[in-house]
Amino acid sequence: MCTERDIDYLDTVLWRGMSNGISLLKARYCLSVMGAASGSSDEQARHLIDCLTTESPTGGTSRAVAEAEADAYEAIHRLSQRMADRSMAAVSGEWDRAKQAVLRWIQAAS
Repeated sequence: MCTERDIDYLDTVLWRGMSNGISLLKARYCLSVMGAASGSSDEQARHLIDCLTTESPTGGTSRAVAEAEADAYEAIHRLSQRMADRSMAAVSGEWDRAKQAVLRWIQAAS
């Protein structure tokens, strides 16, 4: 028979697992948008990356996922700031760092 403590534990584990899954979907979405932006004009790419900066962190995730997600959003914000007055070619290093951060986020949430 499950005790109240067991039920609380299972509820927490299930909720965290669901939150990690939501975070994974958001990470894949970010990677997809970045892929679309990479094949776009500088103006369109700026707009797409700027839109990603409006995303908010996923609540209730595991610590590893939360840290990876925060790192990825921070990298996306830096990329957006650098893109404000520069071409895509001029921010290629920042672009690579943001993409790698999103890939680490996907790995953490998978």
